[in-house]
Amino acid sequence: MTHLNLRLSSIKLSKLSLLLVLFFSTSLIVNAQKLISSDELTPNLLKETFENAFIEVLEVKETYVKVKDVYSVFLDIDPKKRYVTLSGVYQVVEGAKKQEVYELMNKINTEVALIKIFYNENTNTVSYYYYFYTEGGFTQKSLVYALKLYKDAITLSLQKDTEKLIK
Repeated sequence: MTHLNLRLSSIKLSKLSLLLVLFFSTSLIVNAQKLISSDELTPNLLKETFENAFIEVLEVKETYVKVKDVYSVFLDIDPKKRYVTLSGVYQVVEGAKKQEVYELMNKINTEVALIKIFYNENTNTVSYYYYFYTEGGFTQKSLVYALKLYKDAITLSLQKDTEKLIK
């Protein structure tokens, strides 16, 4: 009788193992991301991607999309669809000394990964840039993560702005 119980337990364990394998296999298939060709890159694809990620889409134009996830971000599609530029422009406080602003730009560009920041004296603004490469394919999930990293980089750069030069 003990041998029979051991055999039944073994069969139940095998069925449970099979069930677990099937469960994990299907969850991997469901969660798999489709590789998107850069040829498929359009403003509507960007819009759909961010709406599905519950990120507010503010504007959709022929070559770009504007979204808001804490900060407003422009996503410009390269004419050859090799990359998407994530960017934003922010005002510098009135009366800020040019030398202080340039020192801050150098500090941010040196200490904050992923982004580049530039100062425009004529408009008294700083511009942030990050390039998300799409050539060779990408996933919608990786694009959303790129936006999150860009947002984190802006936050970090503003923390480095101890003089509060950037509005």
